[in-house]
Amino acid sequence: MSRHRLEITLIGAALAFVAACGSAAKPATFHPAGPAPAAASPASAPSARGALTRPPFGQNVRVEMSGWLPAGSRRARAVVADKDFELAYLYAEYTGGKDTRWTAYVSHAVLRDFAADLAKPDVTTESFRGTVSYTHMRAFADPAHKGAIDVSGCYDNARSANTSITTGKVIPDRTPADDHYFRYTDILAKGGTGNWRVIGNYPAVYYPQARECKP
Repeated sequence: MSRHRLEITLIGAALAFVAACGSAAKPATFHPAGPAPAAASPASAPSARGALTRPPFGQNVRVEMSGWLPAGSRRARAVVADKDFELAYLYAEYTGGKDTRWTAYVSHAVLRDFAADLAKPDVTTESFRGTVSYTHMRAFADPAHKGAIDVSGCYDNARSANTSITTGKVIPDRTPADDHYFRYTDILAKGGTGNWRVIGNYPAVYYPQARECKP
């Protein structure tokens, strides 16, 4: 599976995301299922009860998102916003970088960096299918950004496979087995409108260092 890394100079942190896998279509050209790509705005006040905005992945994709929420509405809202971002960014990769609903969940300062990462050939030529899991989530105060909250979780894509976006065929997986399991940490800050936005990420920690991330 491919992993996309990006240096965000604004915060001096690395971004690590994983391209997932989409459903193959019978015709010669593969198209991920779902409506035409379009930007979507999040709720003005994300629910602290955990209601998520789930993108329209195809039937051959299963995204298992942790249902965990921290005590206290402030951190809970940050966690919900981060879950929505993770789902939206994963869907952007599923569509070969075409879908833009993820832009509603990031700060303007890092928008261009994320977009550039999604424009890379290994994103625009691939989709995915299978199961992707988010588990072992945590939320805590960011040590470097006043008022910001770090949302951390385990990402597991060992049960998914990258596919060609033109043929739908599975692309051979040359990723080291342990690299299918890692802990990510997103940094979120509250904007002027009251919504939480992702302002960056810290470097991913892979198994076996992130021992809890492998089932």
